[in-house]
Amino acid sequence: MQRYAFSVSPLRRPRRALAPRGQELDSLAGSDALRGRFFSWRGATGRRYVCSVFQRGEEGFVSDVESGVVIGVARDGASLRPVCLFSAGERRAAALRELAQELGVAEWHVHFCPDTEPARDLAGSLLN
Repeated sequence: MQRYAFSVSPLRRPRRALAPRGQELDSLAGSDALRGRFFSWRGATGRRYVCSVFQRGEEGFVSDVESGVVIGVARDGASLRPVCLFSAGERRAAALRELAQELGVAEWHVHFCPDTEPARDLAGSLLN
């Protein structure tokens, strides 16, 4: 009986580096109409949260959202920087407009969800 000596190394997928904290959706790269309306952020756990994007001036709609996470985002040139994060339904439109003025918010990113866990995960990643 012949014996063959060989070692089998487990197949390893190359580890895909985690995306930056925030990025546009690759699936919408070719769509001029939708590309600017969605954005994703990574939480502290590495989970990705897709958000709908609302421009400054749309605070009336953002304040009507009752369940989810709201991220105030400022622009630094071409990059986006989160400047505040809170649970949806916490602030009225007038308070959002005031906050936008004070912090330089250019966009409101809203992740629609029924619970508060994403708020904690995102806060751990975006506001540290």
